[in-house]
Amino acid sequence: MKLIERMRFHPPGLISFIFVVIFAAGLACQVPVFRFALERWEADSYTIIIVPGTGGKLSAAEEEVTAFLQSKGSTGSATANLNIRIDPENVGEDVGATLRLIYPSKLPGPDVPAIWSGALIMKNARALVDSPARRKIVTRLLNGESATWVLVESGDKGKDDKAASEIEKAFLKAKSELKIPDGVLTVEEAQEVSQADNRDQDDILRSKIPLKIDFSLIQISRDDPAEAIFREMLLHMEDDLGEFTDEPMVFPVFGRGRALEPLIGRGINLENVFEHTSYFCGACSCEIKNQNPGVDLLIAADWETAVAGSEVIVEKYLPPLVGIGALAAGSVTQEGAAAAIESGPEFSFLGLWVAAGGGVLLALGLGSILILRKN
Repeated sequence: MKLIERMRFHPPGLISFIFVVIFAAGLACQVPVFRFALERWEADSYTIIIVPGTGGKLSAAEEEVTAFLQSKGSTGSATANLNIRIDPENVGEDVGATLRLIYPSKLPGPDVPAIWSGALIMKNARALVDSPARRKIVTRLLNGESATWVLVESGDKGKDDKAASEIEKAFLKAKSELKIPDGVLTVEEAQEVSQADNRDQDDILRSKIPLKIDFSLIQISRDDPAEAIFREMLLHMEDDLGEFTDEPMVFPVFGRGRALEPLIGRGINLENVFEHTSYFCGACSCEIKNQNPGVDLLIAADWETAVAGSEVIVEKYLPPLVGIGALAAGSVTQEGAAAAIESGPEFSFLGLWVAAGGGVLLALGLGSILILRKN
């Protein structure tokens, strides 16, 4: 595979991709992809499988490490998107217990390849859920960055410097040329919206986190021990990434730590990076998270508190019903206002026709794929 081909996404088929885009365009909200993902997409959970050592049971020290990991998977200020599973039916080959880290998309089991495995010790447990680079990512995304880019260096200074230069040039181009989609209501604007102004609630931001077009770069070396496990998460996103150990790779990270597949080697250029920035800053055409590209990273962060702590409640106007004047005259509760944000637009025949038309287009696209496969 040529390096220049390692660019963006790999849609299942050109025809299906075109029809999905046409269908999604009719349902798009105006909030940029990066902000929609930050405010509304929960991070998928990794699975950590703990396998006891040859004795078949965990020692007191191993129990302490297990409790630490379990605490990171529960609610709290440093919540990590992980699930812990102890596998007492299997016994490891080592005297001590071991950890196996599995991607969110994988079903946990004895035969599932692990991203990383190691001894069940506190040092490894802490490195699983946190690292300096991931703390920087969280800070920058919560400060309003559209995406934070992670450059895994090749070790060749010439290649790495050229890659970083191309990325920075693309950032400057994006900041000067890209704009926030029209129709998005910021916090200040949302607070001034009249109840009678029945705006699409999906176009209203849900937090006071700054809305801006901004990007930054984090560089990590191939031999940095503090980022060893984080680096393995990135380098196992695709099965063939091990073939490019002598090339720089850059992974854009957005939302709540969602990373896209990397640009590699010569594919790290102004044009390709700018295409990615355009995707992040464009209107969110597909609000269903799993239909968007990317893999969530394992990160310890309290995303919900950061977003909910600055949440904006905008009351949606509803005309009073005859016979319930007393209720209509009462104040709107906070729960009611929050529910209004979650509710969709009111029914209309136009919306019905749009949905029906989109369904037909989607069906045609899927039918075309089946025909092409048979041929």
